[in-house]
Amino acid sequence: AYSPQAIQRVDGKNVVTVSARSSGKDFARVKANLEQLVASFEMPRGYSIDMGEELAELDTSRANFATALLLSIVLIYIVMGALFESYVLPLSILTTVPLAFLGVYWGMYITQTPMDTIAYIGCILLVGIVVNNGIVIIDHINQLRNEGMDRFSAIIEGGHHRLRPVLMTALTTILGCVPLAIGGGVGSQVSFTSLGRALIGGLTTGTFLTLIVVPLFYSLIDDLRLWSLQFLATLVRLAKGRPTPRTEAI
Repeated sequence: AYSPQAIQRVDGKNVVTVSARSSGKDFARVKANLEQLVASFEMPRGYSIDMGEELAELDTSRANFATALLLSIVLIYIVMGALFESYVLPLSILTTVPLAFLGVYWGMYITQTPMDTIAYIGCILLVGIVVNNGIVIIDHINQLRNEGMDRFSAIIEGGHHRLRPVLMTALTTILGCVPLAIGGGVGSQVSFTSLGRALIGGLTTGTFLTLIVVPLFYSLIDDLRLWSLQFLATLVRLAKGRPTPRTEAI
């Protein structure tokens, strides 16, 4: 039987380190398989199994990604609210973000590409890129409405006028990411394949669905805004028309 050549202690406890190499790069799947395997062991009293630092930092990286993604969405919303002078209409543009993430999911799933740290960075970049198409469309619709055109006609004309610029912008960005998706990298350590595939999947889905979903939500949000104004105006009229109560001296 083999025995360790030295006794390792961490915080006063005896520790045995077991290391291995994985042929794949999907550490999330490796961690899930290890946790399932560890759960099948019946450990004696006083023994426990802990994951290595690389796998333990996986959850921390995901939490940091979620925080950075939420912060980027909030900053984009603030900038659009200041430019459009409205904090309601930018919500219709932000509908492109979940549409883009839908494309990222299916793009990574079809190509069997794991979601690593580089792919997370691509998702954060995607948020700032994919909203450009919605901004172009909504801004032109508002210009047409300011010129006196009704909302329905402005949406139809705005989508027709901005169709070519949106497609040209999206296609040039997608084609620019193709070299990365094929196998771009720096040396043999860092690979940007997942970055390119995440951007391509998100831009493809986000661009084509933006042409339909953004005008639809623009109409719904504008209807909600008009209904809210009418409702508040009705409350004000009722408040002004209500007789003031009289007070009697006791």
